[in-house]
This record gives sequence, C-alpha cells and structure tokens, in this order.
Amino acid sequence: MIQRKQTLFILIALILSLVCLSLPIASFSAEGMGVPSQMYNLWILSGGGVRDFAPWPLFVLLLLTMPIGIAAMLLYKKRMMQARLCVLNILLLIAWYIAFAVITLGKQDTLHAVMAVSIPASFPAVSIILYVMARHGIMADEKLVRSMDRIR
Repeated sequence: MIQRKQTLFILIALILSLVCLSLPIASFSAEGMGVPSQMYNLWILSGGGVRDFAPWPLFVLLLLTMPIGIAAMLLYKKRMMQARLCVLNILLLIAWYIAFAVITLGKQDTLHAVMAVSIPASFPAVSIILYVMARHGIMADEKLVRSMDRIR
C-alpha cells in the first residue's frame, strides 16, 4: 500500500492539509495604527484576542478533504474509486481557494486593513498538484491492469 507512489502523494497532501489547518493563512494589518489580526481556517484572531468565526467554511472544506484522502489511500484495490476520490478532493480544494478569496476580500473591506497571505495558504495548491499526480498514477495502474487482462 505505502510503496505505491500514488499513496505517498496522497499522504503528503494529507499532511499539508493538516498543517494548513493549524497555521495562520493570512494577516490583516490596520491601515492606521492598530494591532494586526491573524486569520486561521476557523477564525480570525484580532490583536485584542477576540475571535471572529467568519472563515469557518475554510475549516469545513479542509476538514472534509481529510477523510476522503484517507479513504483514497485505503482503497488501493479499487483504483477507479480511488481516482474519483482524488478528483473530489481536487474540487474541494479549489472550492477552498474560492471561499478564501471571498472571505479575505470581504474581511479586508470590513476591517479597512491590508492583507498579507502567509505561506501555509499555498499548501492546498500543492495538495491539488499532488492529487493530480496521484490520479495520474492511479489511471496508469488501471491502464496496465486492463492491458494485462487483454493479453490473457
């Protein structure tokens, strides 16, 4: 199971998603004098310690990718289902970026602040690339198995 390259790609994507869940993904600096706010996937932590739970959809979308990724890793005998789960995770991660753009642009206007994106915000993009590579490997395996069935 782990020796397949697809499984390693999915495992690395899961680890990156978990890291993205726990680290700040953006910060908002007030245009005047003010304490910067940190945006996590579940809340925005203001300088005064107040939590705003506006970005909860980001948390839900990333959290949904976890069990789907684990299922994709464990379903190594059902290659077509594994490929479908990879596509589902890709779509969820694209939805994460759409929600991220909507939430950050909305909060940037309401806070009257300048936004700076952190490095962990790029981890879902790397996960998308890893899921695409995993799906490509899965489909190559499926093609190989079908060609062997044809030879028999």
